[in-house]
Amino acid sequence: MNIFKSKDKNNKGKKAPEPKKKKGMNNSLGIDLGTLNTVIAKPSGDKFDLYQIPSVVAIKKEDPTAVLAVGEEAKLMLGRTPEDIVAVRPLKKGVIESKAQAKALLSKAIEIGTSNGETIGRVVIGIPGDASEVEKSAAEEITKKAGADFVLVISEGLSAAIGAGLPIAEPDGTMVIDIGAGSTDLVVISLGGITDIKTVRRGGDDIDNNIVDIVKKRFNVKIGIHAAETSKISVGMIHCSENLENQSIEVIGKSIDTHKPKKIIIDSMLIADAAEPIMKEVVEGLDEVLEKLTPELIAGVYNNTVAVGGSSRLRGLKERICDDLSIPITINDDPMTVVAKGAAIVAAEPRALEPEVRLKAMK
Repeated sequence: MNIFKSKDKNNKGKKAPEPKKKKGMNNSLGIDLGTLNTVIAKPSGDKFDLYQIPSVVAIKKEDPTAVLAVGEEAKLMLGRTPEDIVAVRPLKKGVIESKAQAKALLSKAIEIGTSNGETIGRVVIGIPGDASEVEKSAAEEITKKAGADFVLVISEGLSAAIGAGLPIAEPDGTMVIDIGAGSTDLVVISLGGITDIKTVRRGGDDIDNNIVDIVKKRFNVKIGIHAAETSKISVGMIHCSENLENQSIEVIGKSIDTHKPKKIIIDSMLIADAAEPIMKEVVEGLDEVLEKLTPELIAGVYNNTVAVGGSSRLRGLKERICDDLSIPITINDDPMTVVAKGAAIVAAEPRALEPEVRLKAMK
């Protein structure tokens, strides 16, 4: 198996030859433990079995360790629970806040990724690149308690690059802009390893919260976080030099004056305003990364920069980065799953990230 090539059928590069079945191939999982969604990838021949669940857990209010529901069922309870039940997200800014709730989420993820009677031996998890050793140890410990024998925690940016099939084994340099819900990883990779990394603890969730705040100020209406997210996905864009179409969507909120339902129109410009503070931090972070790069690496980054993550799909992102930093970027065709796919590739090849294996992959 070429450990630095994506095996997914959507990969635009040359399709890698189907790998021979190896021991342990069927009992490995890659997990993108996200603030908003958790994505599970399981190697299956030359493709992946992919699953996704909301990163939400419903618990008893008086006992946060008492888990009542996980995933989609728990997400439906957000903002709608009775007084004795609370629906929460176990992760904040991409890292674990509650061990008990995160264990329930990971147990559900492992359960979804396994067949009847099958056990999971190896799990690789992608988390933000600036996670502390304590945060990494917590993710490893919880995943083992959830049922995995071997756990490896790696940077989301590196995992995304592997999952996207980027030429990371080459010495020229590759950059990944991973805009997740809770954080944004900016990672430069050369010879299969990370040379520079910057994590901005802002992402899609911050855009959603800003949409809620702007709607409240402009219309005197409160909308739910789900309505904000739906608006962002449907008509969202980012301020840039291009004259992009200003689209709109109707949502229903609660009037602050009358406390009654009220329809309002959210347009692309409002969402671009909500995204602007986050984009400024992302551009500043990219500027810091570029400042440190050698001329050799910056030439590679110019030719190989890819954006992944949910908010990478916002119209105007690549134009904005090119406007501010003169770097052309591409948006991955399947930006939501590449972190999990890359983690799954590493899970199937436990020594994939060791230096001697990375260098061998160059040849």
